[in-house]
Amino acid sequence: MDKLLFEKKRLMYNNGEDLYFLTYSIVLILYHLKCISEEKQFKDYRKLVFLIPIMADEKKTTILIDYYKEKNVPNRNIHREINRLYYDSIQNLTLLRYVLIILEKKGVIKLVNDENKTNIYISDVEKCEFLANDSRFSNEKYRILSLKKNINRLSTLNYITFVDNFFKRNGVAIWEN
Repeated sequence: MDKLLFEKKRLMYNNGEDLYFLTYSIVLILYHLKCISEEKQFKDYRKLVFLIPIMADEKKTTILIDYYKEKNVPNRNIHREINRLYYDSIQNLTLLRYVLIILEKKGVIKLVNDENKTNIYISDVEKCEFLANDSRFSNEKYRILSLKKNINRLSTLNYITFVDNFFKRNGVAIWEN
């Protein structure tokens, strides 16, 4: 492959559109937040659309921890980063739904309809344990546990509350389906 074509393809690559990236990110988040039974469900899968890119990037993890519930006032650069995170993430909601349906059909997770939201949990913990404890994902595991420690009830937090406490409070004009 010529160098120019390779560089162009590399620039066009988007982690958020990689099905494997989304799959292992979902498993890692659910596993390390202990969403492994019907009693300990991850409330409202839509939060994952934000948590996946946050957990994958140290800078975004730090931003969420530092600016959640207006702990700090964001400067212009941080505000731009939070805006970008919201709008880039919300565009991947359809793809996330697709991956979740595939994972449910494969018996990895269970989707549970509850009033006006869909909750999820890992239904086959043994199948996910090897991946979740793989040393290649130690950075992601560390960031997930850091988020869990710093944001109370992250897995059971209402989607709207999460969006309000992080995005809306930091000046992002949110839009919902």
